Amino acid sequence: MRGAGFKESKDVLVSILRGCSKEGDVVEAESTWTKLLSLCNRPPSQAFVYRMEVYARVGEPMKSLEIFRLMQELLGSPTVGAFHKVIEVLCSAEEMELAESVMKEFINSGMKPLMPAYIDLLNLYYSLSLHNKLETTFSRCLENCDPNRSMFNIYLKSLVQIGNLEKAEEIFNQMYCNEAVGINTRSCNMILRGYLSSGDNLKAEKIYDLMCKKKYDIEPPLMEKLDFVLSLSRKAVTEPTSLKLSKDQREILVGLLLGGLQIASDESRKNHAIQFHFKEDSATHNVLKRYLHYEYHEWLASFCKVADGADDDIPCQFTTISHSYFGFYADQFWPSGRPVVPKLINRWLSPRTLAFWYMYGGYRTSSGDILLRLKGSQEGVDKVVKALKTKSLDCRVKKKGKVFWIGLLGSNSTWFWKLVEPFILDDLKNILRAGDQSTNGMGETGEVNFDSGSDSDIYQN
Repeated sequence: MRGAGFKESKDVLVSILRGCSKEGDVVEAESTWTKLLSLCNRPPSQAFVYRMEVYARVGEPMKSLEIFRLMQELLGSPTVGAFHKVIEVLCSAEEMELAESVMKEFINSGMKPLMPAYIDLLNLYYSLSLHNKLETTFSRCLENCDPNRSMFNIYLKSLVQIGNLEKAEEIFNQMYCNEAVGINTRSCNMILRGYLSSGDNLKAEKIYDLMCKKKYDIEPPLMEKLDFVLSLSRKAVTEPTSLKLSKDQREILVGLLLGGLQIASDESRKNHAIQFHFKEDSATHNVLKRYLHYEYHEWLASFCKVADGADDDIPCQFTTISHSYFGFYADQFWPSGRPVVPKLINRWLSPRTLAFWYMYGGYRTSSGDILLRLKGSQEGVDKVVKALKTKSLDCRVKKKGKVFWIGLLGSNSTWFWKLVEPFILDDLKNILRAGDQSTNGMGETGEVNFDSGSDSDIYQN
């Protein structure tokens, strides 16, 4: 470093430790750690985590735990990242009692999130065939954390492994019905394996049909068994059907397009791709992106799909394949590369469409009113206002910059909520419910104030 002209500052030394953590270079890591201690008595918390990871890579989990305890001594309290790392290391080394002990400390500290540590424990119990412990930990995880697909998949795998198909079916159905969890290729293959192993051919066929509908790949060993099962009912293993949006997917897409979803078209406007963009700092968008990534899974470009169980890795931007099927939506909503409101929008504002418009492009004000974001011309906005009027919804409109905001105020927000609530994702109902006091601001533009004359074009339908 010095030879290259770099001053070995605290930040530089932490960066070197980060490199050591990837390579498992103990000698360089210890040399760097000594230099870091000479610069400061309380090294940055991330330096401890990188040092723990170095020793984990060379198979010394007890040294990682020792570093964790040193962090407690020097800094007074470990960070969330340190708890995650040491529990991950201990679980990977199958040091069960130590992992459980540190997990108790983590829970008692009141720090969050706990989910990554619970996932590590669940995987540990599965690898050790401790299925009763796994079930107990799954229940505790549900008490302390919001559910996610990874934890459900591990529990489902455990239930299938021990042959408890009745409970496995119950868990699979919970996943299927809970938008915040959902199913994926992995969960379908697991329950399919259970049904085929138990000889429940009828249920195996139903899962097979679901997987064909969702365009999920069936594991080759299971496909061999399916060939026999389906031959008994004179069915043939079919190729996945051609891509086609379901009624629900079409209604959702209209709502997202009203809320700001973009469409990219090729030069000839024959093929079009839907471009999903989500705000990284939005709790609403964080839930919504998981649901939409699952809902449109079969349409996504291959480079946008995440591995099974990697729900936390879903990016804030992903896109569909470029396809002629989206031509209708491109012509209606993006005819010349800019957003417009279709002439026949009054026919398409179903409750589900309005719900997804609200979740993607709307927000609830601090006073409990509901605002919906819309781009386009004033003529297009008028069409939407008139369409809402037919649903007994009176609204006010304000333009802020290039964006129109449709305000459903007072009793109108309450009526709007009753209309859309059945289609709002369960994990978002408390955040978006009308009439409640909220601190859920816009972040990007600041809250639009309909009582103020500071913005332009205030009018009422």
